[in-house]
Amino acid sequence: MTVTVNLPQNVEQAYIIAARAKGVSVDTLVSDVLLSHVPEAGQQATASGQQLIEENGVTVLRTGQPLSASVVKDTLESIRLERDFAALGSF
Repeated sequence: MTVTVNLPQNVEQAYIIAARAKGVSVDTLVSDVLLSHVPEAGQQATASGQQLIEENGVTVLRTGQPLSASVVKDTLESIRLERDFAALGSF
């Protein structure tokens, strides 16, 4: 595949310098950079850099950020309530 990328001049210069330092062409260097960031099968990147990943048949959104304690607490509370209602049945 052939791709044309318009880069700011300072970024272009950085790639030229890095390619020379490695003794490769700019094309080879940029190709290596792109190949090192290929999404794995089953992954889809979102516009914000988050990833949708299929895990055990469930689509999971990976944000790279930890969950806050309040989210974990609220989720556990909801699960406990559902379990209690299921165990008690409808009255």
